[in-house]
Amino acid sequence: MENALSKLWDMYEQSKRNRTEDNLTNSFAVHKLTQEKIKLQASYDKLVGDVQALLDENERRAQMERKPDESKLQEKYDMVKNLTVSQASVIRNMKLKLAEEKTKLQAHIDELEKVVEQTKAKLNGIKAILDE
Repeated sequence: MENALSKLWDMYEQSKRNRTEDNLTNSFAVHKLTQEKIKLQASYDKLVGDVQALLDENERRAQMERKPDESKLQEKYDMVKNLTVSQASVIRNMKLKLAEEKTKLQAHIDELEKVVEQTKAKLNGIKAILDE
């Protein structure tokens, strides 16, 4: 009986160590993904700011250059229009990437929560055995 209890206690301690190691590994992974998400968000915010600054600058230039030849103005308008379309495409792509990262992070968090619940169930089983 004493050997069995000792063996159960060793199993409990090993389970506890394994759970701690798993939690540490998973927290590193979550931290890494969170840092990557922060970097992507900062990059996206910078891109949006740059696009807005470019549009403001182009609008200011267009106002200053309204007096020149109308064909030159039309060319510049077309250039700004094309640039805006391409920048909108880039912004949409960044939003999609951020949404995908968010989905991945949520899935990883859900997985970690499942592992925690499974570990709690195992510990409760071991405690029940020890209490008997």
